[in-house]
Amino acid sequence: MISTAVSRHAVLSLVGRAEARVRFPDLGFADPWAEAMLASLDVDPAGFDARALRTSTVRTMAVDRLVRDYVARNPLGLVIALDAGLCTRFSRVDNGTLRWVELDPPHLAEFKCAHRLGHASDRHAVARCCSIACTGWMDCLRGAGDVPTLLIAEGALARQPPEVVDAFLTRASLRLAPGTELILDHEAPPLRIPPRSRACLELPSLDGSVARYPRLRPFCEGDASTALGRALRDARRVPRLYQDGGAPPVLHLRFA
Repeated sequence: MISTAVSRHAVLSLVGRAEARVRFPDLGFADPWAEAMLASLDVDPAGFDARALRTSTVRTMAVDRLVRDYVARNPLGLVIALDAGLCTRFSRVDNGTLRWVELDPPHLAEFKCAHRLGHASDRHAVARCCSIACTGWMDCLRGAGDVPTLLIAEGALARQPPEVVDAFLTRASLRLAPGTELILDHEAPPLRIPPRSRACLELPSLDGSVARYPRLRPFCEGDASTALGRALRDARRVPRLYQDGGAPPVLHLRFA
């Protein structure tokens, strides 16, 4: 039975991935692990709006492309999925050497472990974390040396208030190594990158003030491989494709 520890957004994302093969065959997306996970939980897929499921799956596909490019560039890299929920991405992008950690609130991590929703690999782990803005896991990364690292915050910041987003970005900027990559989405007010040379990430507040993060700079198509350039364009298209579907923009950033 599904637990109240799991948010509806996380369940919706799982249902979208699990149902995509049958309900959205034109997307060419299939996720056997998500299908098996959904079958093990007491969830009625009919209770979810088809447009919302499709929007979620399209965003998942856009992020998958960015992650696959990272894995191709860093086959021995480390990926940390923040507030991962019912994530199944490891099974879709694993190259046989990638290391993957999912950080979840204690109640959700315990639910996933109790129901064996993790992947049966010694390169995949589920860990408990009180908050994505907690500095404990960030400090642990200092011991990783020069291991290439990607953080994925898909949905983890999207609906958070500006002060939580600012706390995460500020603390990460103080602690994470240069070259660390970050994929995230965010809704209101949206994170932005001004269209100027060497622009950094900005977070506008409702009062008109703007927080800036000089170390966080965008991956530009000019810096990227052909595959990453296509993935970046796909990620930027998500909110335009579904303007009334609530799809936040996806950003791919790198710590300078």
